Amino acid sequence: MERLSDIVDMAQAHIEQETALRIERIRRSTRPGVGRDHCIDCGRPIPAARRVSVPGACRCVACQGLLETL
Repeated sequence: MERLSDIVDMAQAHIEQETALRIERIRRSTRPGVGRDHCIDCGRPIPAARRVSVPGACRCVACQGLLETL
């Protein structure tokens, strides 16, 4: 019988793999583009690292997170 910690570790590895696959699908489906310097919702600057990671980003991480939870 597997120990509970082994089962939890396997579940965590599965979650991390699924998350990585979803992120990669989103990156592939996002049309490359310049994006925006400032968030369209709150007006705060979008960090350069986000603009590089998510081409065409038009929202900061906080506003995008709020949008995705709705």
